[in-house]
Amino acid sequence: MLGSLLAGSIMLLNSCLDGENSSSIQGEYYGLVEIDLKAGGNVIYYNDEDYPLYSPTLSLQILDGECCRILCTYKSEDNPNTATVGYHIIQEIDYAVVDKGTVIPTKADTVGVKENELSMSTLVLRNYVKGYLFIDSYQESMDTGQENRYELSYNIEQEPVLESNKNVYQLYLRTSKVGDGKSPKNNQIVPNAYYVKYFFDTISNAEKEKGNSEYSFKINYIKSFTTDSTPNWASSEIQTIPITKNE
Repeated sequence: MLGSLLAGSIMLLNSCLDGENSSSIQGEYYGLVEIDLKAGGNVIYYNDEDYPLYSPTLSLQILDGECCRILCTYKSEDNPNTATVGYHIIQEIDYAVVDKGTVIPTKADTVGVKENELSMSTLVLRNYVKGYLFIDSYQESMDTGQENRYELSYNIEQEPVLESNKNVYQLYLRTSKVGDGKSPKNNQIVPNAYYVKYFFDTISNAEKEKGNSEYSFKINYIKSFTTDSTPNWASSEIQTIPITKNE
């Protein structure tokens, strides 16, 4: 579940940050870049509760508002006063900008196929922070350098479906080719960040009004096409997020 998934990424970093006996621990995180007055530069928020990540050298290179993936190390000896300074000091190993996918707040057409629409072998939810949902799309036999368009849609007026004793809301992730690539073909993992705060706030409030302490959703995607181009749909596991007191 997403609640567990996100808690896992948070716990992973917290275990790094609380590890007094560890001199250096490496981790990979997805987040949003924002300027921070305390740090005097740009920091990376990897969740909505903990202090952000700060690298003095990387801060000068990254841009406010970027979504990103960062591989970094944390050293406890570099962070004796985290609560005072308000950020975690890290040493970056690798940094990559994550593209922002298109978000469409309309009801999805699950029967029709878009021009040059592609299937996905699977998808993985990485993180939800500052209103952005990070999703890795796994696609097979793509040309090198091929350009795809990724769209995440939802019906804001939808009623949830009871599944596994949860009120489950639906989102739809679709992708289409918009630019040719070159040989050779290879399997690719494409990360994107989707701004879905309005949708999540809406379903969170709806479930809160029902007296529930969490909201659930899943993401549907086209797994394959039949010989007559009919889409075969699949979905992620049900993802569940606790409703915090300020929601």
